[in-house]
Amino acid sequence: MIGRRGFILLTSLAAAAPAVAPRPADARMVEKIAAVVGENVVLASEVEEKAGPLMTDISKVTDPDKRAARAAALRREVLERLIDDELILQQAAELKLNVTSEQIDASIEEIKKQNSIDDDQLREALRGQGMSMATYRADLKRQLLRFRVLNIAVGSRVNVSDEEVKAYYERHLKGSANVQVRASHIFIAIPDGADLATTEERRGVANKVLERAKTEDFAKLAREVSDDAATRADGGDLGYFGKDMLPKPIEELVFAMKPGEVRGPVRADRGFHVIKLVDRKIKDAKPLDDVKDDTRMQLRQKDMERQTKIYLAELRKKTLVDIRY
Repeated sequence: MIGRRGFILLTSLAAAAPAVAPRPADARMVEKIAAVVGENVVLASEVEEKAGPLMTDISKVTDPDKRAARAAALRREVLERLIDDELILQQAAELKLNVTSEQIDASIEEIKKQNSIDDDQLREALRGQGMSMATYRADLKRQLLRFRVLNIAVGSRVNVSDEEVKAYYERHLKGSANVQVRASHIFIAIPDGADLATTEERRGVANKVLERAKTEDFAKLAREVSDDAATRADGGDLGYFGKDMLPKPIEELVFAMKPGEVRGPVRADRGFHVIKLVDRKIKDAKPLDDVKDDTRMQLRQKDMERQTKIYLAELRKKTLVDIRY
């Protein structure tokens, strides 16, 4: 059995963007282009290949209109991720970065070690996700290239000072202020570039989901209707977290809730969230010296995510991105 950390990695790799291989000049099959990204393209077949394993839950939605809307939102989500990955791969080429077979081997060994599995168990897990070892190695190479590009281009923008670590400790980790909550959510996405009418339609969908969530099994409902591919399989579970870890509108709502309560919809980022508070606890405060390294890493990761969004937006501004799918 692969642990949660390894499963997430395998799943994320299955959704990673493949490099666009050159087609033979005499190829007879004409493939539909999903997007033009600089001098390369993302093919519709690539979108369908990466979306395929994620369509299983959608196929169980009985309402045909909802099923079609979920499928369209998923394809767009996958396409956006493929575009971002293609932009980063182009930056890797520009920076003359490469990943060796030995580095891929080392990463696979680390994944096996983290999940306490051997080669046969890894291959079985990959088969369950419709992947061969060759495909997995290629996807892992792209993930490692992505990491290297972001470490160079974004890492230099992130600097967490001792003062920031201490301030976070004083606000959230010292004494009774160290409140941790566990929540689950159902995400209803708003399409990029949506007009007011579409946004209000999605708000209406979120309101209907809220009413259902008050009486139905929340995790089961999340698996059925949530547009968040990262948490949908886990019933929308966000795990335990403290303050300053989620967008402010969600944080303010969650920390005002009682365990078992369902509230929303609240808008944040690219859509509406229906939230269920699962648990709330106060952790014993540890001295600053005992937690400063973990706190710094946590704050750095949060800022890396923010800076990565900014960096990808910058890449899109200077690169031709023409979405056709």
